[in-house]
Formats: sequence, C-alpha cells, structure tokens
Amino acid sequence: MKNKHIVFLFSLFLFFLQCKNSTESVDEGYAAPVFPETKEITVECLNDSFIFDIGGIDQLDTLLICSGKTDINDYVFHLFSKNSGAYIKSFGTIGQGPCEISWPVMGYSTDRKEDKVYCYDAMQTKMVEYAIRNHNGEIVVEANEYMLPPETKNTRGDMCFSIGNGQFITAYSSFFGNSYRFIKTASVDTVSTCNEYPRLNEPDEFIAVEHSYFSYMGRLAVKPNGKKFVHATWSGCILEIFDCKETIRPSVTKRFFEPEYKVTKKNVKYPFVQCAENVVNGIWGMACTDARIYAKYRDDSRYKNSGTLIAVFDWEGNPAGMLHFDDGLYDVVIENNDKYGYAIMRDKKDEGIKLVKFKID
Repeated sequence: MKNKHIVFLFSLFLFFLQCKNSTESVDEGYAAPVFPETKEITVECLNDSFIFDIGGIDQLDTLLICSGKTDINDYVFHLFSKNSGAYIKSFGTIGQGPCEISWPVMGYSTDRKEDKVYCYDAMQTKMVEYAIRNHNGEIVVEANEYMLPPETKNTRGDMCFSIGNGQFITAYSSFFGNSYRFIKTASVDTVSTCNEYPRLNEPDEFIAVEHSYFSYMGRLAVKPNGKKFVHATWSGCILEIFDCKETIRPSVTKRFFEPEYKVTKKNVKYPFVQCAENVVNGIWGMACTDARIYAKYRDDSRYKNSGTLIAVFDWEGNPAGMLHFDDGLYDVVIENNDKYGYAIMRDKKDEGIKLVKFKID
C-alpha cells in the first residue's frame, strides 16, 4: 500500500511539472491570433460638414466628443449628437491659465456615469475636468482643475484614463525614469502601483530596453466599469490585461507577434526605442466595452494597405472576431451593448475627415 502511495505521489508530481512546463511554454511563445470570422463593415456618415482634425473620439450618453483644433473656433473638444451627428458645442480653452490646457492635446477620457471629460495636461502636470450638464435644454460645460500625486507627473496625456469614482489609471514614459509602470490614483493619493513587465529577449543588463519598448510602443484602454484595463504594443504585439478593481494585478498576457524595434543606445539608463522598419503587425489603438476589447489592428498578411482592421478580443484575451472597413479610421468608440460604433474617418477619395456610425451586430 505504501508503494502505491509513493507511485501515485510521484505521478502527480510529474503531471504538475508537465502542466507547469506547458503553461510556461504557452506564456513565453508567440502565436498569431486566429479570428473566427471577418465582418465587412459599412459606415453611415453622420457629419462631413464640420472641419474635423485628426483627433480622438469618445461618448457620453447621447453625445459624441471629438478632439482637435479646427478653423471654426479655438477650442479643443467638440460635442455632436449621437443620433443625428449635428454639431452642438465646443469647449476646452488652450493656454497656461486656470482650467486651460496645452496644445497639442495628447489624449483624454470620460467618466460616463458622471458625464465628465478628463484631460491630463502633461506639460502643466495637471488634470482638467469638464462636467457636461444639460441645463434647461442647453449643454453647459463646467471646468475644474487639480493636481494628481507626484508619481504621475511624467505620464503622457494618452496614457491617463478615468476609471470612475474620481480615480485614474496612468502609465509612465520610461524616458523620465519613473518608479512604476502603472499607477492607480485618486485626485490626492496613490492607491496602487505595478511594475511588472513581460520579459523579451534582451539580456539582464539591457532590461531597461525592454521597459522602454513597452513604454514607447504601448497603447492603453480601460473597461467602462473601471474594473480592468488592457495594454498592447504596436511594433510586434504583446497584449496584457490587468485587474484594477482594488489593486493593480496582472491577469492575462498574450504574446501574438514578437516585438520588433531598434535602439539608439542600449547602455544608457533611459534608452530610446524606435519602431523597426517595415513592421506589419501590432495594435495601434483600442476601445473597450464591458464585454469586448476592440483593437485597431495591423496585419499585412491580409487586406494589405486596404482600409482598417479592428480586431475584437474578449477580456481573457481570446480572439472573438475581426471587423474590416474600406476606409481609414483615425479613432473609434463602441457602444457598451457592442451593437454600434462611431469613428473619425478619412475616405479613400480624400474628401476630408468625417464623423461616421456603423453597425457591428
């Protein structure tokens, strides 16, 4: 009987080692995602009369928000009706004074429950908050500003996202040598930090190169309910998903395409990592719903130089589908029901940039 127990325990140990090795090999290996289907998406023009700039797009309730300076006014943000596409109002003053922001604006985010827009001004190291209110049928915008904790001071504007309840997820630029990769912060205090990176192929003495790769080549987006966020790279593709309901905790890592980059100097404290030439794979931007991650995807093995691909993943990093657009999308936002989306688009005929709507399901 004793020998049988020994054999059983030994077999269990071998099984554990096999599973562990199998898990490690999956985690460390690269495997291109396989999507179950590709949908051809037709867009509906909502507005092509406004002079759009190449900026971002987001939503609040029945409103769409587009960023970018135009010839119509000197404001940064512009509101449109989600239903009709009609222009409503602009806001966001450029300058160095109270509640003013620097140009160019690198990025912004929204708190959809509170109807607020947040813009982190990296040049002035301050957060500017815009509360959008409907007062007697008129849209009113109230601006306020405050400082975030000092750990976030070198964050780029496109790497600072609201997760609701007055909290934010930020990612730093390694050029400045901050201590943390991701920071969960409130308006006054740091709540949680994370400094974990997937290892690449650099030797230990050049680990700063790996950190710089994820900083310079990274894209960030958050789940609307504020409980998770996703980070992905665009010169090669590694997709990471993090839990942030309480503390920041790595959840899923998917190695889709091996990173391709070049470094000016490796033996420096803050190396500058650039995109390698002729890179054909990567993720260039993302929009999230509570069920899906929509990633602006580059894969020249299909649809080479033809329109835009949006890769769809679930929150476990599994491929769920692919959307193909004939024209080029600059930025996209998706309704939380995963049925409709909106985008800033330039058409093939080069007739300018327009605001469009499209059906997914």
